Amino acid sequence: MLIQGCYQPHKKMFFRVCSRCLHVSWNVVSVMSTNPEELNGDGFGAFVALHGGALQSSGVPQVYWRNLYYKITNEVYDAGDVFGMMQVQHEAEGEDGERGKGNPGVVIGCKVVVTRGSGLEASDPTSIFLVDHAWTYRVEHARQQLEQIPGLLPRMASLMGVDFHGEVPTLDTVELILERMWKYNQTYQLSQGSAEEKVPVWYIMDEFGSQVQHSDHPSCCMAPFFYIQGQLAYSLLWPLQDLQEGDEVTRDYAYGETNPLLRRCRLLPWIHDDLEGVSSVITEPADSYYEAIARENREQLPVEVQPSTIPKDKILKVFTEMSQVRNNLTHPCFILTEEEEEADIIWSYDHIKDYRKLSEERAHVMLNQFPCESIVTVKDCLAAVARRAIGGPTPAWLPETFNLQTELPQFIKHYQLRQQRGEDNHWICKPWNLARGLDTHITSNLDYIIRQRESTPKVVCKYLDDPVLFSREEAGMVKFDIRYMLMLRSVQPLRLYVYDVFWLRFANRPFSLDHFDDYQKHFTVMNYAEGVQLKQVHCDEFIPMFEQQYPQHPWKDVEVSLFKAFKELFQAASSRPAPYGICPYQSSRAIYAVDLMLKWCQGQNGERIMQPQILELNFSPDCARACLYHPDFYNHMFQTLFLDQPGNCPVTQIV
Repeated sequence: MLIQGCYQPHKKMFFRVCSRCLHVSWNVVSVMSTNPEELNGDGFGAFVALHGGALQSSGVPQVYWRNLYYKITNEVYDAGDVFGMMQVQHEAEGEDGERGKGNPGVVIGCKVVVTRGSGLEASDPTSIFLVDHAWTYRVEHARQQLEQIPGLLPRMASLMGVDFHGEVPTLDTVELILERMWKYNQTYQLSQGSAEEKVPVWYIMDEFGSQVQHSDHPSCCMAPFFYIQGQLAYSLLWPLQDLQEGDEVTRDYAYGETNPLLRRCRLLPWIHDDLEGVSSVITEPADSYYEAIARENREQLPVEVQPSTIPKDKILKVFTEMSQVRNNLTHPCFILTEEEEEADIIWSYDHIKDYRKLSEERAHVMLNQFPCESIVTVKDCLAAVARRAIGGPTPAWLPETFNLQTELPQFIKHYQLRQQRGEDNHWICKPWNLARGLDTHITSNLDYIIRQRESTPKVVCKYLDDPVLFSREEAGMVKFDIRYMLMLRSVQPLRLYVYDVFWLRFANRPFSLDHFDDYQKHFTVMNYAEGVQLKQVHCDEFIPMFEQQYPQHPWKDVEVSLFKAFKELFQAASSRPAPYGICPYQSSRAIYAVDLMLKWCQGQNGERIMQPQILELNFSPDCARACLYHPDFYNHMFQTLFLDQPGNCPVTQIV
């Protein structure tokens, strides 16, 4: 049954939430009648200069650009002149999930059709349309906005087919919208600004745009567009073919994906698929994986050099722009220099790229990083090389990890098998190369995880559903993580040290498997968050408190298992030549911050044991706390790494 929908052609009321300031406003936009031919040519030229690259990358045909400029600058929302929304009464959903091609979960669905009698010609320069965004947000703000911004929750409930009655949002309604919105979400990312500003933005198109259904053979294309002058985001819609009155407007929800299996995976939020015949088994990637990373990183590998011998009485000149080193390196065997050309040691915050030139021209200069160390400092590489440690699956000291770019089918199958077995299915999605919990998501919603693939490249790791907790008198049983500083003195032979002082970070609220957008419950990085408590406990205080809470688990025994995991990781990472392993450049040294947690596991005899879980390794870590509480921190680092004198430093040799 088709029912003509109502869509105002010349006046449009829209609801906008600004993701940065949480500002909400209601606006009524009246269409102006300016003729596109009368537009100022210089204005259009500036528009193309600013937006031409984005329009080309989105595939917007150039024939539409001038009229796009006209419609944006005059706020012309004329889609209602050409299209209408139709309600469609579906039969009961079949086992094949056919109704999932739209937005499942309701008996009455909608689709968009051409209603103009003359139809729509793809060659017509005016055949491009602005679609507004009903809700623009970042994920960490979604619940707060639904609960607090007047009018947002009932509109989203109506748009998504969620029953909503009354004015006060119920917890169940909010949860249902937070679950269902991943069938409607789209995303874009700002290319400039701080790390926080570059976190992907998610948006839901208005009622019109959200009802454009999927087709493997779409009649139209849609793409997000950010208008720089107006600081506004829209979606653009244009036809891929001529359309007649009554023809349906469809788009490809997996646009650009040509691999048949990946298309099935990406369309799974709308079209059910049990991925029959797909294996969940993951192993270390092929050599081509590491070779592609090496090409992307553009590192020029060094030539082989001999280890340099340093005279005992020589004072080494250190060039660095890092204030933590400049302010805290006071060891008498080192002196700072302002001239990089005369340095014996270069301690750089930025990644070094041209190792070849340094090895050929200044082989004696020691560096604070290794070629190809990204195989342990980037999360997808860390997971890949860790599998090398045991020759197959993920080792016990790393959470189960899948690369959403290359292992999506295996992950989905693994998720489905766990679901069938009734096992916990909470996962955490992390960007490959960001820290501090930025753009990190915890969920058991498979649609949510699959859609993360459309934003920044991510890994998905099994969320620790049974972590070892720490009792805080003022907060209860909370999550905590541990940071150790590792010192890599050389790769061949492998010489790895750990700093005996370690650092603790604590959540501020009791742990439970719910409210995963509650940062202070599920995350421990509080030193970058505004308005939250930062719990400081020195490791010397922590150890007796920990042993009092867990008397059967002496910290020395815990550290044995931690150090064993560190050793196995670096043995795996150094077991093959570059670019498949860390390059054994004789003039390289490095420190890495390794973050880890502990989880409960069952031992061979059925006893509960604490299993280390390495979360990530960080290059050039923030050592502010280390310097504050241990002023000799960098003295110890430099003495161990560059003087090869660890004897009177608080370090332990692991390998």
